[in-house]
Amino acid sequence: MAKFLVTGTTSTGGAARPFEKQVDAPSEKLAREKVLSLFGSNAGIKRSAIKIASVEKI
Repeated sequence: MAKFLVTGTTSTGGAARPFEKQVDAPSEKLAREKVLSLFGSNAGIKRSAIKIASVEKI
């Protein structure tokens, strides 16, 4: 599996917070999906509140 660096912002409570996450995934599409599921399961943030700006292969 490849490593991807996913960057973007989450908007919770009206304030946008930037984030950077490194994830292992076989493709860019699955790296995006993994980040969305991690934020949802760990922080309870809905997918509509997460804006992914870029996905780069490391």
